Amino acid sequence: MAFVPFSKRSKQWEPLAEQLRRKVPRPDRDAVAFDPWKLAPEVGLTVIACSFQGLDPEEQNYLSNHANGDWSGGVFAQTLPDGSRICMLNPTHPYRRNKITLMEEISHCFLGHTPTKLVAKDYGRVRDYEKLQEEEAFGIGAAVLLPWSLFFKRINSGRPIEELAEEFEVSRELIRYRIKICGAAHLYKLRNGHG
Repeated sequence: MAFVPFSKRSKQWEPLAEQLRRKVPRPDRDAVAFDPWKLAPEVGLTVIACSFQGLDPEEQNYLSNHANGDWSGGVFAQTLPDGSRICMLNPTHPYRRNKITLMEEISHCFLGHTPTKLVAKDYGRVRDYEKLQEEEAFGIGAAVLLPWSLFFKRINSGRPIEELAEEFEVSRELIRYRIKICGAAHLYKLRNGHG
């Protein structure tokens, strides 16, 4: 039986995350930091640097500042001639945020999720949202970047969030999310002298 997290949801996600991790040949299977840019082509994604060039200065300013928190990335629904699809990441977001965004998009592709669409509302066009699909893709993406077999050992040894974020090269927010979603919050508090 596989070593899986405590929570029911995370138990379901872990084997799928391991399938994704195995798609990237790595000399050191227990290497901690995982590179989703190497995984993207394995699920048919071509990651491109998104650029605001060609937009007028007001639009560039809007996307870089006011709307910056409204989008992290996305996959263009149409396929390229080679069958792959384009994935764009917000160029103003830090590397670690782009890392989980890309992992989430990879998970959507791997799971065959229906791409979201732009829908017209009274206040403008917005992307529709499928909550369960988004939660699953984010959860599996987090599990790829923070596999339970490695993550648990570090939590159980009392490693603080800041240290874990540096070792796995992810954000502190992602570490907190993974601790919580795996049902390991109590263990983390105990091992770090908060229990």
